[in-house]
Amino acid sequence: MKRSVVSPRHRSAFTLIELLVVIAIIAILAAILFPVFAQARAKARQASCVSNAKQLATATLMYVQDYDELYPEAYGWDPVLGWLQGFYIPIPKTAVSPQFQDSVGQAFGSAIQPYTKNYQVLDCPECAKLGGGYGGINPIVQDSFTYNGLLQSYPLAGVATPAALPMITESDGKAYLQNADVSNPQLNCPDNTDHTCTYKPNPNPGSSNCAAGNGGSSTWYLFAGSADVHNKGETYAYTDGHVKFKRLTIDTQLPATTNPLVEPWAFYNTDGTPAASWWDGCQQSYFRPDFQFP
Repeated sequence: MKRSVVSPRHRSAFTLIELLVVIAIIAILAAILFPVFAQARAKARQASCVSNAKQLATATLMYVQDYDELYPEAYGWDPVLGWLQGFYIPIPKTAVSPQFQDSVGQAFGSAIQPYTKNYQVLDCPECAKLGGGYGGINPIVQDSFTYNGLLQSYPLAGVATPAALPMITESDGKAYLQNADVSNPQLNCPDNTDHTCTYKPNPNPGSSNCAAGNGGSSTWYLFAGSADVHNKGETYAYTDGHVKFKRLTIDTQLPATTNPLVEPWAFYNTDGTPAASWWDGCQQSYFRPDFQFP
């Protein structure tokens, strides 16, 4: 009986050219897909920020309904320190001594907490810690949003264009404060004996002859990171409660070339931070409650 003999198969290997072609194809696919994945992640983070801003806006309007239709304070008033303008307001308020908790609890970041029930809504995952704040406080709160300080104790009925007036923005830029809250713009409240610091319109628009009394002028407090938070823009929540992404003219470098009716910043620095805001001589134009938006 004859046995058949099976010859071993000869496996052909990749040639160097074939291997290089495969590597080139993988590299091309990676170059195409990686930016797509990055954009998808950025869109997801942007959606998260929009959702958080919506919760903050809803909580603020709930506060307004419970407090005689007055908006929250931008910063509290303390019997010892006076108006806490220019301070990082600690959050949560339990981070400070009991004698100061009532004062800091009046400010926006803590005032709306009974309605949001958490501090995570103050954070935008797109932002990094570029600003200041406080350490050694628990829980750790990352605050990426700022409240329109010109709304401090302002009546709901006094807002001229609710669907266009910013209430909550990302106007610290692509940054967050740790365990601290600030409002932008901030009303100037130099008189500590006057506890009614509210917005007062400029009686002579374009001049620095501001209205007398607390709230007759304002200032911008901080801008820690680029205004390019999401795809050349930021998340804005408006006084009627709706939220949207707002594209800004961040690549504009020349003075006063933006549209003051649709953008708060007049022009930008090369790093994307605002160089100046539109101003009527006393107040930041785009954040004025009585501003007649188109």
